[in-house]
Amino acid sequence: MNLKNSLQIFIVGMALFSMFFGGGNLTFPLWIGSETSSVPLSSIGFILSGVLLPFYGIIVSLYFKGDYEHYLGACGKTVGALLVFALLLFWIPLGSGPRCNQLAYGAFCCQVGWEIPLWVYSAVYTVVVYLLTFRENRIIAILGKVITPMLIFGLFFLIFSVFTTSSQAVVATAKTDSFNSNELYTGFFAGYHTMDFIAAIFFSSTIIGLIKERQKDKFNISLVRNACIMAVVLLSVIYVGLIFVGYSNAEVLVNVPRDRLLAVIGQTLFGEHLQIIIFMIITLSVLSTSMALSLVFSDYLRKTIFKERLNHKTCLLISVLISFVMSIIGFDRLAVVISYATSALYPLLLLITTVAFVKSLYASAPQPLYQESNNTLP
Repeated sequence: MNLKNSLQIFIVGMALFSMFFGGGNLTFPLWIGSETSSVPLSSIGFILSGVLLPFYGIIVSLYFKGDYEHYLGACGKTVGALLVFALLLFWIPLGSGPRCNQLAYGAFCCQVGWEIPLWVYSAVYTVVVYLLTFRENRIIAILGKVITPMLIFGLFFLIFSVFTTSSQAVVATAKTDSFNSNELYTGFFAGYHTMDFIAAIFFSSTIIGLIKERQKDKFNISLVRNACIMAVVLLSVIYVGLIFVGYSNAEVLVNVPRDRLLAVIGQTLFGEHLQIIIFMIITLSVLSTSMALSLVFSDYLRKTIFKERLNHKTCLLISVLISFVMSIIGFDRLAVVISYATSALYPLLLLITTVAFVKSLYASAPQPLYQESNNTLP
């Protein structure tokens, strides 16, 4: 493998990582760590459902060349179309999209020590997301070369700060004398509730689509596969580190709301001087996810709803404006409905994925996924 191919794998892998790593991916590992008595068992459970399950979705998505409508239509075209519509609607403009706006707003207010009107901050945030996302051919580069390296620096700085200051570092992996299945199950269900399996299907489709457009449908499949493996390893390492961070700060996290866990840890570790590290971690994580969510929904609007009658920039504007409106009018009650709806759709998505996977294995004359080529991303 030459240096240029390795660089492209690195960039795509970093972009995938940042797409997945949103606000919930910060919150759940910290919460699990603060509640667990066994970092290893909780980490194994979380990685099984929060990393390997999404990776399973990516692998199946690769077989269908990133066509999630074909993928989710394995149990019937109508069922697949309705499922795609429901998942994208509840997950993006009515759920994670506006929630990213609000999380970024909360981080900003904590950093500056005073509050500006939510609509002002959300408007600025929406403009930034739009400007970073309106050029499709630059999204992978922006995520992989700029945003993700900064995010990973902040995360590793946080994790290593705990390792160097916590007296529990040596005993963290040996606190539990015997196997405790409850710790494993708790970690598993926390990873499940990140809903990253949904993200895997649509984000991998977006990445594959962007690469195919650049390379005219011909590229080496090993590039995507190796980038996925890199993202999986990186996510696993970060999740284990964050679980340990929560575990080491369990005493100060008692009765702390989940969305405030990282802020409290930052105050405990860094005080006021390096609190900007926490602000950077939260802002970059939700910003990268906002970009990915907006791109996925705008692509859906352009290709499926408007049948290419509207261009990417117009559909992207619609997507970010919906998230902006939802973020400022408040959606606490709606969020409960969305949570139940998404939780109900999740098992159905798992079932359809398994059916699609089995069908792909027993296809009578399977065609190669991609034509191998030595082309790399420009």
